[in-house]
This record gives sequence, structure tokens and C-alpha cells, in this order.
Amino acid sequence: LIVLALLIVGAAAYAFSTRKALSPAEPVNEAPGAVAAMRYTNFEHDFRFTYPEGYVLTEAERGDAHRGHYQVMLVAEENAVPPENGEGPTAITVDVYQNDIDQQPVMNWITTTNIANFKLGDGKLAERRVGGEAAYTNTWSGLYEGKTTTFAHGDDIIAVSVTWLTPEDEILEAYEHVLDSFEFGQFDPPVLNEDATPQ
Repeated sequence: LIVLALLIVGAAAYAFSTRKALSPAEPVNEAPGAVAAMRYTNFEHDFRFTYPEGYVLTEAERGDAHRGHYQVMLVAEENAVPPENGEGPTAITVDVYQNDIDQQPVMNWITTTNIANFKLGDGKLAERRVGGEAAYTNTWSGLYEGKTTTFAHGDDIIAVSVTWLTPEDEILEAYEHVLDSFEFGQFDPPVLNEDATPQ
């Protein structure tokens, strides 16, 4: 039992030590006259994107022991603290769903799960490319108007969604900014000092 416990602890320590870190967003220099932007990199799932300044980024693991689900959320600074007893703010979310077990094709995932809200829309899908991957966008209506663009990369299915109140809302431009800037690759993680602070 002692040997087994040591093996488990050792395996856990190794897994923790080799797990890729997530980086905080950092400013990026874009073309003159372009909107000031921040870059977010996810070293766990090997993607990054930029988004306009003025948004608060949060991230969290929302899956369980059976399926991974990592979420990155962008909310405009003025809406970052929702009113008490009020609905959540409009937002952009990047949801990464583990797909190596089920290995569902993207189209099947969109139309058979409730995650992309396909059944809340008009049943149409628009094709585009995101980070070089084939992607499909569907619009839907709920508490807010919404749009989800879904694509596969490696062992994951990634759904990038936005909610808005009116077609003039700036968050729709920010959403397109995120999708247009999506990149995949093995990016170098930040160097950690003694206090484990990314540099």
C-alpha cells in the first residue's frame, strides 16, 4: 500500500510538473491606427487570439472527471460587475470541449448537442475558416441574441460564442476580432520566477 501510494503521488507530481501553464493576456502592437488589443494564449490547448482593450478576461475549468471543458470569457469592463439580482452581461466565450473519447464530427456535435444552441435558431449554418480550420456559425435567440462559431482542433471541439442586445453593439466587432485573430501552434510558455509569476 505504501509503494502504491508513492507511485500515485509521484505520477500526480509528474503530471502537474509537465502540465502547460496558462498565460495572462498581454498587450500587442498591431498596425498603426488599429484598435489597441490584448493577446491571450492558452498553452494547454495550443491556441491564442487577440481582443480589443476594454474587456475583462476570466477563465476556468468547467468540466468534470469524465469530460474536460475549459472556458475563457470576455466581458466589457463596464459590464464586468453585473447588477445584484440581475442577469449576466453579454459576453464572448471560448469553450474548449474534450472530444478524444467521443470523436464527434463538428457538424454532428453542433446539431445533436444543446451546447451550440442550434435548435434555438433558424437551422442554418454559415461556413468560414478560423485559424485555418473549417468552422460553422449558427445564430440563435434566447435571453439575448446569440451566435456560435464551432470548429475542431486536435482532440478538442471549440465553440466561440457571443451574445448581444442590438445589432449595433460593439461586442459583435470584438467577436469578429477574436475569430479573425485565432491561431494554433505550440507557443512557448512564460518563464516563471521564484514566485511563480509569469514574465
